[in-house]
Amino acid sequence: MKPLKLTMRAFGPYAGETVIDFEKLEGRHLFLICGPTGAGKTTILDAMCYALYGKTSGDRTGSHMRSDYASTSQKTEVIFDFIIGGKTYRATRSPEQLIDKKRGKGQTRAAMQASLSELEDGKEVRTLRTGIEEAAGKLIGLNAQQFCQVILLPQGDFRKLLVAKAEDREAILKQLFKTQRFSDFQNELRISMNELAKTNAAEKTELATTFSMVHAADEKELSREIEDTVRFLEGRGKEKERLEGEYRKFRKDYQEAAVAANHYELLEKAETQMAELSSQKEAVEQAKEDLKRIRSAKALAAYFENLEKITADGKKASAQREKAKEERDSLVKELDSLTTQGKALDDRKEEMGKRQQDIAVMMQWLPKAKSYGAAKREVDRLSASADEASKEAERLTAEAEKAKNVRDGALKKAEAIRRDYIFGQAAILASQLKEGEPCPVCGAVHHPKPAISDRKLPTEAEVKRIQTQADRASADYEEKNRMARDYQVTAYVSAVTALGNAQMKLKTLEDVPAAFRDPLVLRKEMNRLHGSIEDWEKEQAEVREKREKAASLHGAWDARYKAADEQREKLVEDYNKGRQALEEKALAEGFKDLAECRSWYERAGDEEKVAAAIRAYEEKRQGTEKVLSDEKAFLSGKDKPDMATLGAEDRRRRGDIQALLKQQADGENRKKQLEEAAARVKDISLRHKKTEKDLSLVSGLYNLARGEKSRISLERYVLGALLDEVAKMANERLYEMSHHRYTLRRMAGDTTEGKGGLTLEVSDSFTGRSRPANTLSGGETFLASLSLALGLADVVQAKQGGVRLDTMFIDEGFGTLDPEALNSAMNTLIDLQNTGRLVGIISHVPELEERIDARLKVTPARNGSTAEFDIAQ
Repeated sequence: MKPLKLTMRAFGPYAGETVIDFEKLEGRHLFLICGPTGAGKTTILDAMCYALYGKTSGDRTGSHMRSDYASTSQKTEVIFDFIIGGKTYRATRSPEQLIDKKRGKGQTRAAMQASLSELEDGKEVRTLRTGIEEAAGKLIGLNAQQFCQVILLPQGDFRKLLVAKAEDREAILKQLFKTQRFSDFQNELRISMNELAKTNAAEKTELATTFSMVHAADEKELSREIEDTVRFLEGRGKEKERLEGEYRKFRKDYQEAAVAANHYELLEKAETQMAELSSQKEAVEQAKEDLKRIRSAKALAAYFENLEKITADGKKASAQREKAKEERDSLVKELDSLTTQGKALDDRKEEMGKRQQDIAVMMQWLPKAKSYGAAKREVDRLSASADEASKEAERLTAEAEKAKNVRDGALKKAEAIRRDYIFGQAAILASQLKEGEPCPVCGAVHHPKPAISDRKLPTEAEVKRIQTQADRASADYEEKNRMARDYQVTAYVSAVTALGNAQMKLKTLEDVPAAFRDPLVLRKEMNRLHGSIEDWEKEQAEVREKREKAASLHGAWDARYKAADEQREKLVEDYNKGRQALEEKALAEGFKDLAECRSWYERAGDEEKVAAAIRAYEEKRQGTEKVLSDEKAFLSGKDKPDMATLGAEDRRRRGDIQALLKQQADGENRKKQLEEAAARVKDISLRHKKTEKDLSLVSGLYNLARGEKSRISLERYVLGALLDEVAKMANERLYEMSHHRYTLRRMAGDTTEGKGGLTLEVSDSFTGRSRPANTLSGGETFLASLSLALGLADVVQAKQGGVRLDTMFIDEGFGTLDPEALNSAMNTLIDLQNTGRLVGIISHVPELEERIDARLKVTPARNGSTAEFDIAQ
């Protein structure tokens, strides 16, 4: 989820309408939300959360967020536009509130309203007005609480993700990584186990029912029933053979009588049919005359067919002529339209040339745009390095100066003690002089004023020790002075020179307009211009091709029109000649005119039917005459049989056989029923063994998945592995930000009531021990929480989980960091720009305002706060 625009009306400290357009960031992925305490910085995050879920990041409700500065006529409302997966959405919400009536005086209570829409070209489509919170949760992949723990990290709650209870962290991870499928798998195993248990019970019942249906107690009794039924069927089979033998003898006599009865029936039918045929003789003679007329007209078929062909060709030619005229006229209009389109496209040629020039200029900008971001970061990095080098040079110079002062003091002390030692030697020598004895130095025998000392004199060893200290101080000064000089001419000069070179390089890139210093934006504009030119060229080519094609088709259809018109005229002439020839032939065939001839010609299709009817009549008459002759010859001397009596006897005998057959069938059915029951018993027994085996297997898998012995469910085990990956990704940043001290890991031995450990602890490389995460200091907790949130986002996207965490808002926490930790945290957030993730920071820390060039400044006033982007160029 990435924000596009946030509109707040009478919300919190914002009295009027405040619009925050995140597209003003122009490709920047790190920005600061700054302003005095209480100005309304956190309210911006509250507005996003409220628009999506109807809740704020804190404990305030929507009705509590109505601005105290708003007038009674002004409506409190939040509109939030954002992008997910290339699609744009808008969440709109207003709380229940008292506002002025639109008509009349007084106030009315407006109900809470909310909607979630998809946007196309800035317009709302497919708007949802109920269940907004649930829909937003499915769309983003997080509920309100998880949204505040992972994306929108509120003031004071930044550490919740790090120190959350295992069950709370489990809910976040389940939602982000869509691990519900593992619970679903466990549930499916449970369902399968229950289904198999039901099947197991059903098979036992089915087995008992099968035995009950055939009245058998078990398989042994079932086998005995089958044997008894087989013996019964053998006895019925023998009785059936006896009855059928007697019936075959009766049927022989019966069939002979039936043959004679049938011949008597045929004779009677033939006599009746002959009477009918005699009454049809006159009609058959007329049919023969009609057949002659049909055949005479049919002889002229070639003439009729010629006229019909000419008529059909004439209709076809007329249709082709009209079609060609219609197509030709349509193409004339199309050519006029295409000519107009071509002229309009030609008028845009100069505009396309200007766009081509713009692309060429942008191509020259592209290398610089690609280098600008890296060069800017390099300047920032080298600026920090130069500052550090300057501080180091000052430190070394100060140490050298301090060593010089130490050396001067040591030399002065050594010189003084040396003088004391020398003077002391004179005093010691003088104490040994005696009057009259020569001085060992000058040889005088009188000693008027010998040297004396009233203090303790240094020894030679003390002189050597102090001198040694002075020599060491001198050497220390020389070494530190050399180090300071060497650093000045090497590292410091190198850092300043590198910064100057980077600044010069950045200067050479700044001739690219600010709007196009992001290569993605520049390429997008180039692609847009190039696409418009390609579209213009493509449209030109299409119009030109269509015009050429239309011109060619116009010529072709005009030629077709002329050809069809000529053919039509010729066919009229041919028709007149053919009709005259046909009339002459019709008269010659004995028809009174062409109309009579045509009427018989039109009956040509009846020729075969009429001829067939005549043939059928003659064949039927001949056949009937033959049947009469044959039947009379066959029945000569035979009496007509009594088939009614014979039929009754036949039915009685067949009834006896049918009764026996029914007994056999009943026996066969009983046998089949018993055999089928035996087969079912065998099948059920086999299935039952397999069901019991499957039930044992599935039960084992289900108990394994739900962690019957390990007390860790499959889903919780997967979540633990995923949390290990999150901790691993988090440690890549935390280890660096904590100066190689801290890493995160799951607490060993924690099962959280049998669900698998999801509790985090911190490993401290300085002590070599691990401890709970809530023992970290404020600054350490901030760094660990930030690392964990970023690691979570990395793993979610690597696993292509339920959501894409490409936006993060951090409300405070940086104030707890020392300068070095702040620098590490900022470097980590700056590196996130390479991933395209948007990071917004709310903070009062001045260093952040100096380091972040994109700032959303919140300014309080007497009549309400305002918020506006300040982008450093």
